[in-house]
Amino acid sequence: MTTKSKEKPTQKFTIEKLKQNCISLFGISTSAFSAATYGMTGKYSIEEIKAHLETWQKQTWKKKEGK
Repeated sequence: MTTKSKEKPTQKFTIEKLKQNCISLFGISTSAFSAATYGMTGKYSIEEIKAHLETWQKQTWKKKEGK
């Protein structure tokens, strides 16, 4: 007998909708969110954007430190 996984599909949102809620979701300002997601289109899950923001933040600090 096989059982099917009852995982919910991950909900995805437009960049604009995530931007509207970026302070409560990610703890960053709308201007920082805009800079981090510049050029991105489509829909993303909250987890995908969190991962993207972490990577973007690390790259930004490396540039400031001259690495």
